[in-house]
Amino acid sequence: MKTINQVLKEKGSEIWATAPNKMVIDALQVMADKDIGALLVMDGEKLVGIFSERDYARKVILKGKSSKELAV
Repeated sequence: MKTINQVLKEKGSEIWATAPNKMVIDALQVMADKDIGALLVMDGEKLVGIFSERDYARKVILKGKSSKELAV
């Protein structure tokens, strides 16, 4: 079994973010491209939230909203 340090070295320490005015579809594309499950939501230098696959499932899909028209 791998140690936490080994996993972190393999995954890298890069942090991915989006802005609160970006469309959900754009955030999903970044997550798919980077093979990650969540993005920090940054308003300039300020952390204002986290957008995850779970948020997408619960707050977009289940509520019948459009990922092309809804901001993160």
